[in-house]
Amino acid sequence: MAFTLTTGEVQAALRVTKNTLTRLRAADILRPGVHFTAAGVGLRRPNLRWDLERVEETLARRGKNISRPKAEAGRA
Repeated sequence: MAFTLTTGEVQAALRVTKNTLTRLRAADILRPGVHFTAAGVGLRRPNLRWDLERVEETLARRGKNISRPKAEAGRA
């Protein structure tokens, strides 16, 4: 497991909001130790590090649309 990405990086990669990630965590869809881990100090609001591959797999199994942004027509 590679917990390397920050919450902001995962938001950008999946094109979701922080609230969406929070709701998925609260619903026990995204679980600690599997999809993310707390890094550093802080008990109330620790910094999270994410495993993007595992998050994508879980959301794909649930049927959530997590497609990557497409290049605009006429742009390389």
